[in-house]
Amino acid sequence: MTSLAVNLIPVKNLRPPTTRYRKGVKAPSLSMLKRGKQNKKLGDKVSVKKWKGMTMYSLTLEERATCPPDCEQWDNCYGDNMPFAHRFDHTDPNFIPQLEQQLSDLNHKHQEGFVVRLHVLGDFYDPFYVMQWQLWLHQFKNMNVFGYTHHTSTSALGLFINNINRLHHDRFRVRFSDDWDTEFSAHVIQSKDLEYVEQGVICPEQLGKTDSCATCGYCWSSTNPVVFIEH
Repeated sequence: MTSLAVNLIPVKNLRPPTTRYRKGVKAPSLSMLKRGKQNKKLGDKVSVKKWKGMTMYSLTLEERATCPPDCEQWDNCYGDNMPFAHRFDHTDPNFIPQLEQQLSDLNHKHQEGFVVRLHVLGDFYDPFYVMQWQLWLHQFKNMNVFGYTHHTSTSALGLFINNINRLHHDRFRVRFSDDWDTEFSAHVIQSKDLEYVEQGVICPEQLGKTDSCATCGYCWSSTNPVVFIEH
């Protein structure tokens, strides 16, 4: 693995369980899933590896309001630097129905397949929401999913997520950001600590080695750790 555990940022939870940018929390709509071309880091069309040719979309929820309280980045969330991001309100009763409708539309539109990046901000907020994604994987055969979670792999929700990773390993790839002893992980470190990385890779997009997630594919095609430089 890595020797980065010594560099963990202590959880302080000084910030309340909400975004700093309340005006950025929007009601659900049929356009919650944003095309990858709207996010330079994400990219639009996958050009590598097993999802090659598929169109990328992303979903953004409210940071901290949907996140586990023991998240290592709670007081250091990069959402604090995203004042213009639209975070969709997961508490609205229309959230799940409208998201399902958009997924259905995309599943019909993209017969070659499409990719959903979960969650640009936010996280899996309860077990029913996790299981909903498992149901959608059965329902929408053209959908593929990747992302990251701050639930540990042995937590209640982490066990659900890990189970979906195993059952749908070709279509569902969610890495564990706060697990320092699991292979399928993602870690945030400060730039001064890059020399301690012993296994896995530092995000190639952050190093300028590739244009976007869509031209890389490492996070969904490898089980080895990935390391992100703190924003």
